[in-house]
Amino acid sequence: MRKPFSLQDIVAECEVEEGHYQIDGKSLGLKICVPEALYTHFPFQQSAYDFLQFLRSSIFDYGIVEFPNLPLNPLNYTLAQRDPSEHNYSQNPFLTGRCQSPHQDTPPYPTAFWLDGLRQYSATWVMSQSMQQHYQQLQSATQASDNALHQRLVQQSLAQGQAILVNHTPGLLLIDNSSAQNLYHARTTKLDHLDNFCKLRHDSPLYAFNEIGLMHYIDQLDERRGQQHRDSTLSAEILTFMRRESLT
Repeated sequence: MRKPFSLQDIVAECEVEEGHYQIDGKSLGLKICVPEALYTHFPFQQSAYDFLQFLRSSIFDYGIVEFPNLPLNPLNYTLAQRDPSEHNYSQNPFLTGRCQSPHQDTPPYPTAFWLDGLRQYSATWVMSQSMQQHYQQLQSATQASDNALHQRLVQQSLAQGQAILVNHTPGLLLIDNSSAQNLYHARTTKLDHLDNFCKLRHDSPLYAFNEIGLMHYIDQLDERRGQQHRDSTLSAEILTFMRRESLT
């Protein structure tokens, strides 16, 4: 079995910043800066699922927990999201769409995103529930595309403190998908690249992790996912964890 750890174990060794984001006037976020000398030490070399499960209550409390520059551990990732033009073989809109409708991935289970390089063209737009509702109402009223709505709303929401942009710099990010903080998120693309559909671009893959995706639709998310970086022992332990939660 995996060795558990707590937020207190991590805080004792790292520089920590709380409440560095503001969304709708509410302070969110826990930023944990791990010293480079500890990158290969426990627990910082662990899988994303260890962070998701052992820091679950902290993700609920802070909404977003991030480890800037923490080296990628791709073990059991669900998809590696590159620039959409690099996924033209796929039917999955989460890979091919340049802008997404705001959503929660697998509520109430949180999601981990992990980057090992700077993402040039895309970011994750994280917003309040009120902003998500405004988006849906506007889409229903205008029948506008997600691309058009992002052009209209992303910068406006940032300026008005209703949203933030994350997931464009290296490191691990854990995001709440529950009612604890009522956060929603969507992939967005820098506005000056929205119309460049035909030109092949290369961007750092954004690795995504969540328990339900790993257990139930890992191969549906990306038909070229393959067997690399899969670990059946860890998968079995995650399945045991989920079954235990369903009984509580």
